[in-house]
Amino acid sequence: MIALVVGLALPTLLYPLGRDQGMYANIGAAILRGGLPYVDMWDIKPPPIYYLYALSMALFGQTPPGVRALDLLLVPLGMWGLMRLGAQLGGERVGQWAALLYGVFYFSDQFANLTQSDSLVTAFMIWAALASWQAASAPAGGRAAWWHALACGALCGVILWFKQYQAFFVLMLVGWQVKARWGAWRALGRDAAAFTLGGALTGGGLLAYFAALGIIPEMLIVAQSTSAYNAQYSDWGAFFSQIGGYFTFRWGYWGVLFVLVAAAALLGLAGQLRGRGWGFVWAWLAAATAFMVVQRLGFDTHWFPMLPPMALLGAAAVGWWVGALDAPAAPDARQPLKPLAQHPALVNFGFILTFAVILFYNTWLPAWGYLTGQQPQHDYYAQFQANDLKPEQSLAVVAWLRERVAVGDTLYVWGFRPEVAFMGGWRPATRWQAQFPLVAPWYPQVWQQQNVDLLWAAMPPYALVLTDDYMPWVTGRHEDSHTILQDYTELNNWLMANYDRVHTIGDFLIWQRKPRT
Repeated sequence: MIALVVGLALPTLLYPLGRDQGMYANIGAAILRGGLPYVDMWDIKPPPIYYLYALSMALFGQTPPGVRALDLLLVPLGMWGLMRLGAQLGGERVGQWAALLYGVFYFSDQFANLTQSDSLVTAFMIWAALASWQAASAPAGGRAAWWHALACGALCGVILWFKQYQAFFVLMLVGWQVKARWGAWRALGRDAAAFTLGGALTGGGLLAYFAALGIIPEMLIVAQSTSAYNAQYSDWGAFFSQIGGYFTFRWGYWGVLFVLVAAAALLGLAGQLRGRGWGFVWAWLAAATAFMVVQRLGFDTHWFPMLPPMALLGAAAVGWWVGALDAPAAPDARQPLKPLAQHPALVNFGFILTFAVILFYNTWLPAWGYLTGQQPQHDYYAQFQANDLKPEQSLAVVAWLRERVAVGDTLYVWGFRPEVAFMGGWRPATRWQAQFPLVAPWYPQVWQQQNVDLLWAAMPPYALVLTDDYMPWVTGRHEDSHTILQDYTELNNWLMANYDRVHTIGDFLIWQRKPRT
């Protein structure tokens, strides 16, 4: 099953990078050079995603495919864990189907949503859920329960470093363990001690490591700025008035899965899904939904923690349907599908084939022309778009600059397009690889002068200025980057004094450093 999904997902290695992937990749590259996140290259995410990117690039190379390989590294681990958990909840076939649904709908998503912090963390969440379930199912007070609780705590200590809102998931696991051991207080105390020890070893260990690196002060600035950023979306009424649009977009990728989950809900209400394990899965889905809702943004990636429990529930619905085919019926009842029940392998194959076709349609089919040489990479990239981000423009800019800028040199981008620097093998000229921390009012104003001072000290050969990139959710303003630049007097003066505008490619205005006299 894992080999099937990985084989069908191989074209994702060819996907262009989005904004976030470009940010993570530049920081990962800085780490591999001996630098530090935030200090040498800045972004607003917690540190784990940067170190995962550094690991993937160390293994597979500092290229877009080297970044995309991270999905193919972690998702199979998540599939394996979900297969084991599903088998314990509903049988071996349910476990297989759950793993298949998770892999298919993960890799069928949009290019900008893959290799993201909220998507990659699902592999860790699956194993934490498996450890929690095994701890609650093991004999109270036994050694197995203690070790499973320790593993669950250790994984939760890592998961919380991906984003603080994962606390909903961790609290759900804790609540389930308390429920399972209610009344057996001594056993509960042993489990709680093991869970706490595991969390302290990983979560506390990471805290000590980051403190030793000296990046905690920068992380506190990130936390304060992120709180101010999230405060923009404090209007619950506005969120719920737009939730239909968010759901509609998500339906475009997970519509079949939503239908299967709805079927599982109806089966549960009818008493057809028996066993306390499904209560565990519904609690998991509730915690993942809270993770999405509490951020009040409805971003595509915020839905990803819902994928593993949805895959389990979807597999349960399929399992019930297959079981219903083999149910005894009255002698005079007509069962046109009854012959299928005599061939369970055929039913299993049909289900697998159906979802394999879905994944093939979303990955191999769009890439076929490019892979067979009938389509240039520019045209392949033109099939992808995320808001104003047009990957074929990034590719064209990189091709143009490669003829003029040496690999390893610096490049300054005024806008939110850090993937250009990574694709070309160039270093961002300052640690602020995007415009929003220098624009939005919730970031330190002193950064504006520091940014210009660095540029005056070491001028890159080219600077890029973006147009038509309206991103009020990150900049706090409704103008594009080119317009906002006019209000950043020090940076605008630096650009006018030292650079000439020489070319335009799509939304990119390209400025070349003037000859020195």
